[in-house]
Amino acid sequence: MENTSTSYLALIGDIIDSKKIKNRKEIQLQLIDAFSKIQQLYGAKIVSKLTMTVGDEFQALLKPQADIWKLIDHLSILSPAPFRLGLGLGHISTQIDPDLSLGADGDAYWRARDAIQIVHTENWGGKSHILFKGPSERQNQTINSLILAGETIKSSWSQGQKETFEHLVANNIYQANFAQNEVAEQLGISAQALSKRLIAGNIKIYFQIRQTLGQLLEDYDDRA
Repeated sequence: MENTSTSYLALIGDIIDSKKIKNRKEIQLQLIDAFSKIQQLYGAKIVSKLTMTVGDEFQALLKPQADIWKLIDHLSILSPAPFRLGLGLGHISTQIDPDLSLGADGDAYWRARDAIQIVHTENWGGKSHILFKGPSERQNQTINSLILAGETIKSSWSQGQKETFEHLVANNIYQANFAQNEVAEQLGISAQALSKRLIAGNIKIYFQIRQTLGQLLEDYDDRA
């Protein structure tokens, strides 16, 4: 499959401080297992599967749709180790292998590579490890400001707030409005305790930011 008129979202990632990990091979195998689970859950959004490339790097080719942010969050939950990401919006000039994200070329991957190189040197005080690049600097700035806002919120979460967020994502809840009493029962806590977690962790605000990012990605004007 080759299409230079269609925009794709290239994803390039790598495990943070992977050389310091003692059981590195085991972590890689666990990450590959996480890729398989993401493929099962989000296969319709994935053009070319998440694939380990060189060392502890991985990449994929995705459809630039709103649910991609949920996919990224779900992958971070399933991953055995934290990772950084470069996201590049653009075209692909070579054949696309749906089963293996290797050998493809085009400005989507060039931008993703540029983005992850920036993340290697700038992680905003350890708060964010994601950067997006498309053809429009103005739109990129808006998207990256919102990414940073969301990642800053996430970086301050307590263990209970993380567990709440992970439960929501695992149960396909990725919006600010949901049945809180039902979720509280699933978590084994009171509705009041859940409400406190959501407010203290700004979890609903995080979801609103991600929804806005999804809309901006779908509406991105690559001619700008």
